[in-house]
Amino acid sequence: MLKSVKLLIDKSIERQAVRREINLPEDLKAVMLSKGVPIEPKEIEGNRIQTRWVMALALLVAFVGILNAMLMSVTERFREIGTMKCLGALDGFIVKLFLLESLFQGTVGTLLGIIVGLGVSFGMAALSFGGAAFYHVLWDQVWTNVLITLLVGMVLSVGGAILPALQAARMEPIAAMRVDA
Repeated sequence: MLKSVKLLIDKSIERQAVRREINLPEDLKAVMLSKGVPIEPKEIEGNRIQTRWVMALALLVAFVGILNAMLMSVTERFREIGTMKCLGALDGFIVKLFLLESLFQGTVGTLLGIIVGLGVSFGMAALSFGGAAFYHVLWDQVWTNVLITLLVGMVLSVGGAILPALQAARMEPIAAMRVDA
């Protein structure tokens, strides 16, 4: 006896057309697997919108955190920057130095976050659904999301470092050398 059907429908396909094509009754509702609680499509869409807002807020917080960390890095290294400029370092070199440092830190941090996130996600799925959780993992989506996350982390890291790097490059060598440590 058939107990459930799982469909992954492309966003461009109209859901009602799929219902009619496979003869699903109109009163059939989506059910959350973990709790068996019926949910309406409006609730699912509301959750998606809420999730997008939370993600946008998290990205903003991450960007501001990276910007703050890089500003502190520039401030703490005034004398070092001044010394490099006195020895002939060009503004472009200083900018590249800070951008590469930020890219490296952002990439390592993002990779660690991905590893922890996947571990927690799979651990929670195993606790909720047991071994059955891993039979239907859509690995292509998992790897796509991992790559997108890595790219977003790298872009945020470099984006948050641009202003501090430009500030460091514009610094006058004499003024930077005079700063008390």
